[in-house]
Amino acid sequence: MSDTATTTPMQRVTLRLGQIRVNENNVRQDLNLNEKFLKSIAANGVKVPVVVLPLGEDTYDLKMGHRRYFAARTTKETEEEQDAIEVPAYVLDPSLREAGEDFIDQLIENDDDYRQGLTELERADALFGAVGEGMKQARVAELTGQTRTQVSRAVKTAKTVGERTRSVLADGGTYDLDLEVLGVLGEFDDDGDAVDRLLEAYRKGRFEFQVQWERDDRAEQQARATVRPQLQEAGVRLAEDSDTLAPTAEPLAELDGPDGEPLSAEAHAGCPGHVATWAENPTEPGEVDYFCTDPDQFGHRPPQEDAPETDGEGDVQQAEAAGETKSSEPPREYVKAGNKAYRAAEKARQSWLKDLIGRKSAPKPLAAFITEQLLTCPKPVAQWSGDVGRRNLIKELTGYSTLAERAKTATPAKLTLLNFAVLAATFEKRMSEVRTWRTDRSAQSSVYELREIRQDARTWLTFLAEIGYPLSGVEQAVVDDEPYEEREPDADDADGQADEDTEDTPDGASAEDSEDAS
Repeated sequence: MSDTATTTPMQRVTLRLGQIRVNENNVRQDLNLNEKFLKSIAANGVKVPVVVLPLGEDTYDLKMGHRRYFAARTTKETEEEQDAIEVPAYVLDPSLREAGEDFIDQLIENDDDYRQGLTELERADALFGAVGEGMKQARVAELTGQTRTQVSRAVKTAKTVGERTRSVLADGGTYDLDLEVLGVLGEFDDDGDAVDRLLEAYRKGRFEFQVQWERDDRAEQQARATVRPQLQEAGVRLAEDSDTLAPTAEPLAELDGPDGEPLSAEAHAGCPGHVATWAENPTEPGEVDYFCTDPDQFGHRPPQEDAPETDGEGDVQQAEAAGETKSSEPPREYVKAGNKAYRAAEKARQSWLKDLIGRKSAPKPLAAFITEQLLTCPKPVAQWSGDVGRRNLIKELTGYSTLAERAKTATPAKLTLLNFAVLAATFEKRMSEVRTWRTDRSAQSSVYELREIRQDARTWLTFLAEIGYPLSGVEQAVVDDEPYEEREPDADDADGQADEDTEDTPDGASAEDSEDAS
């Protein structure tokens, strides 16, 4: 190696740090030698050349790269060892420099308007490329200062995000997505429409709901693809759209069998009116409900309920109520769509609550809300009895199997969050009735206290929205006390205007503010 460089307009050479003098005109006051940067320099050395100007006598003035210069020196203990460290450098030609150019170079090099860092996807592609070339993930993690889990996740994301999704991101100028969002897009890379819906939901601040909706929908479609041939093999007709059933059709659960018990699918299988349709409120994907297309024609009868003895006025009221219920029954497909949206919103909301409760500090409004609920003791709180359902929900939201033990060592801020978790379980349990979203009379009359449940849901959702939770369409309908309008997931509003973007983290929470539940 030659220590002396020939001064062409920009010649690359290798220099020892002892040959380089720090620029006395450097305007940077804070070098920000953070741990991640120092670890990278220690593991890799200086990869990006510094820029120097020759001073004569085999010495050079440092123009660009002060952070790299000082970070490199920290890798050795003695000054002699530091001076011997070699770094790549570009040597400028002094004859081509003009007065004041040192300061302009510093401005351009360090100003964000002149620099563009790699996007998360580009970083993932780089890590994927390194692994693809044969470098072990452990070595990649060591050289980049990341954990092996981070490297593995990034590599998986780069691998799953296909060319179509990349084109959509490029066409939309969408470069600010983090690895979590990119990973979800990769999950649905084979479904262009789903990617479009997810990106639209991301722009509207409803990404988590849309993710859950898409996952539920995919699971449902896959399950239905399995169930269809099973029904066909069993000789059971399938009405894909339940609204195409004859007006005379009745669910088997409302018909009597030969023994006076509700008619089972097995017992009804030989009836000419036997038909299946996708369940209105499935407990698992691919579940079906069975109907008889014409119970009167095929010899079935509705079960006779023993009506309680009432005065004449009560009989009239019951008859009117029955008439209203019959006439106000909404289309089954509308109900199924609403149920699906409500369940997706429930899952996304509880995931958001889990992240909130996992934080180290609580949003300011939480303490006041907890106090108000305990003092007023609304029905969700009054119904708390420590039952298994609510305890399991608390365990899911907090990650703790014994909340009382965790409370003994919790900080005051964490105690607030743990108390909030108990309230969250009471309200979420109260809202577990899927028909909470419905405003039609048939639902209101068939579910005990549904109006009160809906009011409690309104209180809960309104508060969550105040602390940063992005309401889905079905949740917003509950808050507004309006009927849910069935529409494509996250479609534009009727006036063509998209919803305003909302923060996707509670009360400005950051990733650094979370606490892993143990």
